[in-house]
Amino acid sequence: IKLVAFTSQATSKVLVCFLTFVLKEASGHDAQSSQQDVLLAALEANRTLLLERLQTDGSFEEVRRLQQEATAAAGWFCSDTQDATWSFVQECLLLLLALTRHLSAELQRFQQQTPPPSAARHRTPEMAPPLPPDVLSVAQQKTLAAALQFVVSLGLCPYLAPGVGVPLGRRSAFGSMVEKLVCGGAEPAGGRRLLTTTSVLLQLAELSSLATLVFTRHLGDVMAALCQLGYQPHREEQRVSPLTAEECRTCKESLRSLLGKVYQPIVVKELLVLQGGPKQVEIRGLGSAPAWLRRLCGRLLSERLMQPNGVQGVVRAVLEGGTGGESDWRKCDAVARILVACPQQSTSADAYFSNVCPQV
Repeated sequence: IKLVAFTSQATSKVLVCFLTFVLKEASGHDAQSSQQDVLLAALEANRTLLLERLQTDGSFEEVRRLQQEATAAAGWFCSDTQDATWSFVQECLLLLLALTRHLSAELQRFQQQTPPPSAARHRTPEMAPPLPPDVLSVAQQKTLAAALQFVVSLGLCPYLAPGVGVPLGRRSAFGSMVEKLVCGGAEPAGGRRLLTTTSVLLQLAELSSLATLVFTRHLGDVMAALCQLGYQPHREEQRVSPLTAEECRTCKESLRSLLGKVYQPIVVKELLVLQGGPKQVEIRGLGSAPAWLRRLCGRLLSERLMQPNGVQGVVRAVLEGGTGGESDWRKCDAVARILVACPQQSTSADAYFSNVCPQV
């Protein structure tokens, strides 16, 4: 691991670079070790190195303070867990929260300060305005994207129920290895961990600069998690539900808020993926979604369709990126089948078609 000399003035850079420091050591390995053993050893070694560095290196004093504040505010943090992957995820989540705290404070100060009169006199119309402190460089964005990939792969996807979302093993060789490494299903621990990771990602997304990084690659995973946390039926064999009724209600509200903020064709596309996709639309890597999820996605898709420009959202979701070949005609057929199916929650077929037909 190559350590970088950091300056105390740029704590955001310290944190972003520190994430690289935590995540990079996953290469050198013993030929006798399995890939899972190599990854597990790297996670344990990097977590130990991180904690030692925070305690002994004076240049990371501000990072340590921010992390301690994040730890104190995190009711979910467990310092004595024996699960090495979850221990690693916890440290990543704390660093991400520390970064969010710092950027929020810096952004607030930036918005409140007024430029000195001398600066105002010398400003010309051609001069670019000063960049806000939450703008990250390309290198920092790449580092943060890598950290988010670890968090989602190790702390979110393994705890999704079978059929909910695209399986990790169908995404990459790394995802297949993680599936074998992380034992996700244990309830109620799995449900609590899924809630923790999802909640932290939503906290990050409250900053627009971080929201772009979270949702550009992980919108579908966050939607899948919120669907499961808010709507998955409670199994009879579970004596204790992993979530309280209030937590389930909060997840439902978060899902609706998220679906209302994101570009609707993207929402429709992700809902089709979660639902398993209509048979006429070819979507790779999909398993069989459980019945409760198919019903939920169908209802949410119908709500999108009934909104102003809802038809356009469905058309764009299915057809954007088409090549004009035979597959596009199958997609057109899929759009037609979606549009002519009157939603169950519609008051009547006449009311539905009176809304949809003018849009067509």
